[in-house]
Amino acid sequence: MEKLVAAFGRFASHEAKNNSQLYEYWCKRIMTNEQLLNLIMHIPETQPKPNLFFGSVQYLSVQKETPLKRIFESPFEVDLEASFQLLIDFCLTHSDELLQLFHTKSVQTNEVQRASYLFPIFSEIAEEVELPLTLLEIGTSAGLLLNLDGYRYEIEQEPPISFGNENSPLTLFAKNYGTSITSVKNLDILYRIGIDLNIIDLQDSEEYLWLKSLIWPEQIIRKENLEKASAIHRQYSKLLLTGDFRELIPPLFDTHEFKGSQIIIFHTHVANQFPAKLKTELLTMLQQLSHIQSIYHIYNNMDDADLHVDYIAGGVIQSVKSLKDTDGHGKFFSWN
Repeated sequence: MEKLVAAFGRFASHEAKNNSQLYEYWCKRIMTNEQLLNLIMHIPETQPKPNLFFGSVQYLSVQKETPLKRIFESPFEVDLEASFQLLIDFCLTHSDELLQLFHTKSVQTNEVQRASYLFPIFSEIAEEVELPLTLLEIGTSAGLLLNLDGYRYEIEQEPPISFGNENSPLTLFAKNYGTSITSVKNLDILYRIGIDLNIIDLQDSEEYLWLKSLIWPEQIIRKENLEKASAIHRQYSKLLLTGDFRELIPPLFDTHEFKGSQIIIFHTHVANQFPAKLKTELLTMLQQLSHIQSIYHIYNNMDDADLHVDYIAGGVIQSVKSLKDTDGHGKFFSWN
């Protein structure tokens, strides 16, 4: 129980603070509420409990005509303590349905805003190797980050810079606190491949609602971005594979289709759900595959929160770049 209380304490102070007043308050109250803690204890250890709990509550409540639904629809002007009492009532009334969600759903955010720092990284790699790119994302969710060349970007820095698809209906805004980015060239992407234990089908209304429910109530722009990105998603051909990346990635290297392109394997805010053994197996697999073809590996949450860019060839891992202070939702980053 102490571990669970600590998880909600961290979520309140490090994630919800300045992002969701509602979730921050609820976290602090949940920490001393045995009824809710006993319910949340049933969430599998492999899942981040605050995220899955709040996502499940939002997903279930917006489908029912309850007072809690109205809290999620209008989260900015609420009586926080009254809202928490509504949360308790809702969870106790719908505990069986919540328990089912805890064991059938997983945290699979597909935050397109992260493309704001991925795009210039991919562009830098493409300029270095002078080849089209093959993108392979582990933990792809619905695959929205595979379409990053379909979005337009406005980066606040000195001087400001914009890049990407000028005609895109979706413009992503982010702030660069680091060295100013001077040039970002458009991407030539040959293949787009996404792997996940559970691919989210955005054409399925329930799966789309689950993805939307993982976005915090006050973050209206994130929900609008998801809606626009979902429409763009249909315009891009990609291969989305369901299963274990350890089984699915090696056969892809047996094909000659990747020849003439640079493979980039990336994952953001996924490895925090990997046990240590799986992290080791991932790195070992990439080293082995790099004897067939070189790989750029872009990731965070393997050893720390920084965003890392590694180049792997002939089994040797070389650190290329590391971005500190990269926001989990892609609102800001520090370029170098």
